This record gives sequence, C-alpha cells and structure tokens, in this order.
Amino acid sequence: MTGDADLIRRYQKGDSDAFEEFMRRYQDRVFRIAGSLLANPGLAEDAAQEVFLRAYRGLKGFGFRSSPYTWIYAATKNVCREFNRKEKRHSEIDFDLAIAETHGRELDTRHCMRIVHAMIKVLPERQRDVVLLRVFEDMSVEDTAKTLRCRPGTVKASLHKAMKRLREFPQFESLRWRETDD
Repeated sequence: MTGDADLIRRYQKGDSDAFEEFMRRYQDRVFRIAGSLLANPGLAEDAAQEVFLRAYRGLKGFGFRSSPYTWIYAATKNVCREFNRKEKRHSEIDFDLAIAETHGRELDTRHCMRIVHAMIKVLPERQRDVVLLRVFEDMSVEDTAKTLRCRPGTVKASLHKAMKRLREFPQFESLRWRETDD
C-alpha cells in the first residue's frame, strides 16, 4: 500500500490518480470530523467537498513539514470554522434545545449527534480536538499528539479534562462514550 506522502509526491508530479486515492482514503474521516465540528451537521458533505477542493489546490505546494493527515485535519477545521461563521448557529438556544429534547426519550443516531455536538462545542479547542481524534477517530495517543503537535501527556490530560467536563451533562451516560487511555 502506497503511503500518503508518496501519493502526494506523485500528485505533485501530475498524477491525478494519486490525488483520487488520497481523497478516497480520507473522505470518510473528513466527513465524520466535519459532521462533529459543524453547528449544522447536514453541511458535512458540503464542507468535505470544500476541504478536498482546497486539498486539490493546496497539496501541489505541500512541503511535508507535517504529516498529510495533520494537514487535512487542519484544513477540515478551518473549513468548518468558516461554515459555522456563515451559518451563525453557535447560539446557546441550539445547545439548550438539543439538551432539553433528550428528557425522557430514547435517542436516535441523528439526535445523538446533535447532543454530542452541543456538548463538545463547550469544550476549549484543544480538548475538543482531542475528543474528536481519540474518541471519534479512534487515533492512538501518539498519533493524536503528532496531529495536534503536542506531547502525548498533553493529549491524555486534555482527554481527562474533557471527559470530566462532559460527565457534568446528564445525557453523558446515555451516549455510551468510550474513554481510552493507551
């Protein structure tokens, strides 16, 4: 299997198939991350398309100072920030409504995602990033640290603090969180 760096080098030399392979490798992850970061998870597909449009342009000049995943993750975060600014949906009303709707009823997947989004958006950025990568992307502590350009101890501490904060929400247990510490 060709590595991500090799795919990017081939793409930089004009091999469009290499970019398509890179996109196939990351499309599900970008979509999941976008869905978690966006105030309106329905925009995740649009955001993913924008991320790959930027990747198509930006990877031609990629200098390999970071890993390809770190680059695509940062691009996804930036696109989602822009989408959220345009949507202006970071209101406390959305949060209160999402949390209030859980009282006394079974949670479906879409509603769980709204609750998760409402809960994690109150976290500081570092903690939110760690939760997204460790819990939702199932990345190791080491890979999360590389992606976020920090130490593994920082990842562990940030995850611990984030989970402690999230446990304050009554809905936390019903969402079946998986806290890992490898």
